[in-house]
Amino acid sequence: MTQQRVKVGQLGPLTKLASGGQGVVYSAPGARMRYAKAVVYKEYKPAVLPSVSVDVLDEMPAYLESLPFAEGMDLLSRVAWPCRLVEADNSIQVTGFVMPAIPDEFFIKMTMSSAVQSKTAEFQHLLNGDAFLARRGIPLTERHRYELLADAAEALTILHRHHIAVGDLSPKNLLFSLQPDRKVYFIDCDAMRLRSRSVSAQVETPDWEVRVINPGEELATAQSDAYKFGLLVLRLLAGDQSTRDPHRLPATVPSPVRVLVDAALSATPGQRPRPADWLPALTDAATLATTRTPSPPPRTTRTPPWPGPAGVGAPVLPPAPAVPPRPTSRRPFYQRVSPRVKVIAGIAVVLVIVGLLTSKTSGGNNPSPAGNRAPAVAAIPATVTSTIAVGAQPWGVAVDPNTESVFVTNSAGNSVSVINTRTSAAASVTAPGMVKPAAVAIDAAAGIAYVTNAGSGSVSVINTRSRAVVGSIAVGAGPYGIAVDSAARTAFVTNFEANTVSVIDTGSRVVTATIPVGSHPYGVAVDPGTRGVFVANAGPPGAVDHTVSVIDPVASAVVATINVGNQPWGVAIDADTRTAYVTNHADGTVSVIDIRTRAVTATLRVGLGPVGVAVDQPGRTVYVTNHGLDDARTGNTISSIDTRTGEAGDSIRVGARPHGVVVDSATRNVYVTNFTDGTLSVIGD
Repeated sequence: MTQQRVKVGQLGPLTKLASGGQGVVYSAPGARMRYAKAVVYKEYKPAVLPSVSVDVLDEMPAYLESLPFAEGMDLLSRVAWPCRLVEADNSIQVTGFVMPAIPDEFFIKMTMSSAVQSKTAEFQHLLNGDAFLARRGIPLTERHRYELLADAAEALTILHRHHIAVGDLSPKNLLFSLQPDRKVYFIDCDAMRLRSRSVSAQVETPDWEVRVINPGEELATAQSDAYKFGLLVLRLLAGDQSTRDPHRLPATVPSPVRVLVDAALSATPGQRPRPADWLPALTDAATLATTRTPSPPPRTTRTPPWPGPAGVGAPVLPPAPAVPPRPTSRRPFYQRVSPRVKVIAGIAVVLVIVGLLTSKTSGGNNPSPAGNRAPAVAAIPATVTSTIAVGAQPWGVAVDPNTESVFVTNSAGNSVSVINTRTSAAASVTAPGMVKPAAVAIDAAAGIAYVTNAGSGSVSVINTRSRAVVGSIAVGAGPYGIAVDSAARTAFVTNFEANTVSVIDTGSRVVTATIPVGSHPYGVAVDPGTRGVFVANAGPPGAVDHTVSVIDPVASAVVATINVGNQPWGVAIDADTRTAYVTNHADGTVSVIDIRTRAVTATLRVGLGPVGVAVDQPGRTVYVTNHGLDDARTGNTISSIDTRTGEAGDSIRVGARPHGVVVDSATRNVYVTNFTDGTLSVIGD
């Protein structure tokens, strides 16, 4: 039965609140619903509307209206359910729907790098260890974990009683409240399945797929919800975002809960416990659990995020933590040390002295880099050991150590080649939106590869294990470069034709900010120490930009601009030496930038038309692809730079017009894409 609908004009002045892959959410001050104190409007994006089953969407508010008032209120206390469909002012076309606004209790104040901020209390924040929770100021106790899980089990029980399956049950679609009570709240409810019917095609959040253990299983059923609830229990109790291993449960988890977790992760749907079956075990566990809140980790002398406006000098390190007083003793320290320890200490002193003498004789007058560095290993041998055929005009390249794979974008082939690093076996990944794929970046912890599509203004999301395209994110015009900050769950995309950088929340796959930078941005890299983002602005032909923009991701703004050479294309970070390396395509040089002072400390001559750049931190070497110039199609080499001496070494001959380069620290190989040849050169042993 079609319910009464409202027009867009009846919603009042719209203020944008959030944006996602399917639509945009606005405040709707003019809307009034008997079930909700405040109402918001979700407007589907034009590209999404054709895939929306309006008749199924219409059933959602109709079902709510069919319930007794008290039961409808109970449902809405747990889910942001669609209350009315919304039509365009001048037609009967459905543009979206209105639903209750997120209640105030499902927001939480969290300590971020810049200040305490109010954030939507997404469950994903809780799937971390005590150190992370303490840093964020989230007072989650062991008892709270069980109480939240019990409320989630009760909410799922109610939804299933209403013949509603959540389907995409993930920590982005589930909110939590710790005060005054431990409660959960489901959002993105138009993705749920009512009476076995879906508004749009069912999808699964990466790392939460039921089809990992049962490839043919139907999606969005009570049984798939039961599996994902088991994952939620496991990951919340283990403080782990992605584990599927029940052995990761802490020793304090009671046996009844362990048994339920094992059963819930079964590949056989009928063997999984229902959410209601969990309630006794979770309630008992909450009664016995501790109420200790996580303690903050010891303070360290980490460099803080970018502190202020462009042009300001190096960030100031926080003071070192106070040294606790030594315990008193009647005997001097050396008398309390055993003879065996004294011998070991003596040997250590000798080794230190030898090391100091060696460093003085071999290091010249170069200053030691800041921070602790791992011992250098032998540089990768400058030998091409194999050449692997990939697709047409290969561009970007990245390594996934977890799957022992190399991902190569084929810009003219509209595909991604995936090569096994042990066997050299290759597979191909394609998708409808994969048009002129350019750069590729891998979030190894999440098992995701992100590919920029310069021809379609999008980023393809690939599961690195299944090698399936699991999503697409719209960004700006001509996206070429991409870098991922795994710890911050953020990706940065350079929009070459829009002169902007898109900031993506990799958890929700939503563009959270668009930041203006220099002209024609291309390469991008993240400094893991400060989380600063370095963007190379190439400029258009004949009007070079020759700058690097430095972005503070917290402020979503450019905080510094550094002058480099002509047509800067690639950028890479050496976290050990706090250095950025930028390839200047038109100059045949590399600019060396001190990250702390944001100043160019050296300009090094390399080959013709450098583009790609990668750092081998263990081998203390930087590799640069010499792609050649448009009017001089030569180059075809890789230059190596010794990071200790700052000198460019011998070049390595590879294929025609090398472009992308990456170092695999595990195999001690360098992989280079040869644009004209359609091949991948492997440099190493």
